[in-house]
Amino acid sequence: MTLESVREEICRIDYALIDLIAERQHLAAAVIGGEKHQTGAPVTDPDQRTLVLNRAFEYAVTQNIDPVEVRKIFDILIAMNEERQKEYSGGEGNLP
Repeated sequence: MTLESVREEICRIDYALIDLIAERQHLAAAVIGGEKHQTGAPVTDPDQRTLVLNRAFEYAVTQNIDPVEVRKIFDILIAMNEERQKEYSGGEGNLP
């Protein structure tokens, strides 16, 4: 593979990652946020956060990538989803 072809493949993967993040946010806002809003459950769920972060960490280990950094990425993803849920439920969010 040439440098240019590798860069093109990385670009394709980057777009796919963004698409998956958007899908994750949609699910978190419309489905989870809607359910939480209807039941009066808080947006934040520390037990679920821990479960997701631990699952990401453990899977990163199996994929031989830095689990600490992957955990940080998932912490950001969770924070983004919480913002979407706040916006969905009529609260103040800070995302476009």
